[in-house]
Amino acid sequence: MNHLKQLFVSFILLILTINTFAQTAENIISTEALKIGDTFVPPSAIQQMRGTGKPLDLQKLAGKVVILDFFDTYCSNCIKSMPKLQKVQDKLKDKVQIISVTWQDKATIDKFFAGNSYLKENKVNLPVIYADIYLKQRFPHQGVPHVVFLYRGKVKAITDYKSVTEENILELYKTELIDLPLKDDFGKGDLIGQNREETGAVKYGVWMAGYQNGAPFESLRIKKDSLTNMIKTSFYNASISSAVKFIWAKISPADYVPRPERLVLKVKNPDQYQDVEDKGGVWSLEHALSYERLDKMSRPDSVQARMVLNDLHSFLGIRSYKTMKKIPCLILQSCPVRPRPNDTPANVMVYENSAVLAVMTDLVRKFPPVLDRVNSKEKIQIAPYETLAEFNAQLAAYGIEAVLGEEEMEVLVIEEIE
Repeated sequence: MNHLKQLFVSFILLILTINTFAQTAENIISTEALKIGDTFVPPSAIQQMRGTGKPLDLQKLAGKVVILDFFDTYCSNCIKSMPKLQKVQDKLKDKVQIISVTWQDKATIDKFFAGNSYLKENKVNLPVIYADIYLKQRFPHQGVPHVVFLYRGKVKAITDYKSVTEENILELYKTELIDLPLKDDFGKGDLIGQNREETGAVKYGVWMAGYQNGAPFESLRIKKDSLTNMIKTSFYNASISSAVKFIWAKISPADYVPRPERLVLKVKNPDQYQDVEDKGGVWSLEHALSYERLDKMSRPDSVQARMVLNDLHSFLGIRSYKTMKKIPCLILQSCPVRPRPNDTPANVMVYENSAVLAVMTDLVRKFPPVLDRVNSKEKIQIAPYETLAEFNAQLAAYGIEAVLGEEEMEVLVIEEIE
């Protein structure tokens, strides 16, 4: 594997192991920030509204559950969730008002909605507050989607977008009570601190617990702890499967995208290991795992990760390992060169070689995991495509053909021990 591919894949794996929410530049918590249970004082009628241009008076919505859905136009999860929010709004319109909120300006928002065919097809027409400052100061966050539930003048929940369900809205509407996982982008896990409060002192050791409310998701981190002057290894609010992936990425870095097809769960209940039904925070409350370890001795990251893996194996009664398995895949293989038409395609992407092309094609997920059998060093230009035939029509200019098949590829196995 050449240096460029290694650098590129390392970057991709880094992106995949951090919080996938779209990030904003603001890192300062406003002194006006509200917490759950606080009284929410709405601003005077909000003028910056997309659509009719009529001002919005939040005070007139006091009898409904009001949901503020903070978003950015470049956040894929935000856009993907909007049709679902629209359906909930349409069904419960007498009980709820969902409002999209963004810091972006009117021109950006108008252009976004005018040009987004996905939202048009799904008839998304939720009210949008643009150029927002007031609400962001009350509900500061670093990543979107970021969701706030308001009811009868009170902050009832600050949570993730997957918690916006018909069941949760009706429960809050009927009982005025709701218990949802807290999304706090400025919080942190502290299992050692909890132990310090109980015992008055902290020695080296291992702490493992479930979901830490208010702590953001964090992948495996190894650093020197300023309070104890020892080496602290930690992760927070991760599924078992993702935690194992993080650890193996330190032990034996992969040169491919760790797609779901490359994870094999030999377990009785897969939902305990990953969010099978995509429930988000509600699933995490029951199944997520948090971990901290303090060591006096500093070790190479791969050695430290192996010790963390042993802790998880012992605590959870599992084992994990990498092996080869025949799985459905898209194979890049050689074929006769067929010249590309003279007209230059628009919006081409340039890939440094076939290895980079394989990684990027894996990320798009139009096809099964990609196996590069060509190992071409030639730069490859590919325009947008929808089908495998369209993809191959362009690849042929480089003597490459992509075919569906089954081949042995590396997989990560998590197996319960009887």
